[in-house]
Amino acid sequence: MSAVPVFVLGLQRSGTTWLANCLGGHPRVAAVEAVEHRGVHESIFFSHFARAFGDLDDEDNFRRFAEAFTTCDYFLLSGCDREAFIAARPRSYATAFRWVMDDLATRCAATHWLEKSPDHTLLGPDLAALFPDARFVGIRRDPAALLRSRLWAFGRTPPGPVRRIPRVLRGAFSISLHTRALDHFCASCDRALMVSYEDLRADTPDVLRRIGDSLGCGFDPEMLAERFAANTSFSGPGRENERLTSLDHAVLKFAGAVARLAPWPLLAALHRNSPGQQDVTWPQWCWQMRDRSGP
Repeated sequence: MSAVPVFVLGLQRSGTTWLANCLGGHPRVAAVEAVEHRGVHESIFFSHFARAFGDLDDEDNFRRFAEAFTTCDYFLLSGCDREAFIAARPRSYATAFRWVMDDLATRCAATHWLEKSPDHTLLGPDLAALFPDARFVGIRRDPAALLRSRLWAFGRTPPGPVRRIPRVLRGAFSISLHTRALDHFCASCDRALMVSYEDLRADTPDVLRRIGDSLGCGFDPEMLAERFAANTSFSGPGRENERLTSLDHAVLKFAGAVARLAPWPLLAALHRNSPGQQDVTWPQWCWQMRDRSGP
């Protein structure tokens, strides 16, 4: 019997890693995890792999897909057997991903499996159609706090207030677009629950209990264990003191207002037709394990 799929959706720096790590700590929930990825690893399966190789009924497409997917960090960390996966010969991307995750859940004696990729945030309706038994947890964060975290994420130091206006504008529009999409999906899908980063931080046990009830696995104290280092943007001397300027706040407020006034079909069409949605840009961390073991 298949395990229950659980997808965590939300923008980068919204708390998706923290939330996924909490849920992955439940003894009934299986997830692909690694210390070097700060816990639950991103599959980017439906945002990248499912867009890059074409129809899997075609043998050449499947061969290219299998070669790429079975050598990526996500597959290697899952512990699945490559030959068994290829022998199963999945004919669709959903079937291929479910095979890997069900195999992981079986080996972990879990009733649920969990996936977290911020790049999947706009794909909620597609995932709901592909996995009719799936459960979804969306997480949102205050836009100003989210923008602040994104500007200083991964050790970056953003340019001065005036020079970073384009970056703040892009971030504000992205935050508004993704938040609107996630709000709409969670409100319209009876298998989805929306939580906030602020609530999770204020009362972690209560939020996790609500999520556990919605997933059907209940709450377990292991969900509160800090098993991985915090994925914070502000580690290091003085970084916790970094703040948005009044200009940042003004640009954020302006962009958010414009994005909220724009008709949702127009925003969705602009996103679908943007250059970043036409070509697959692979992150450098996708095949780190393979590359480290190469010549």
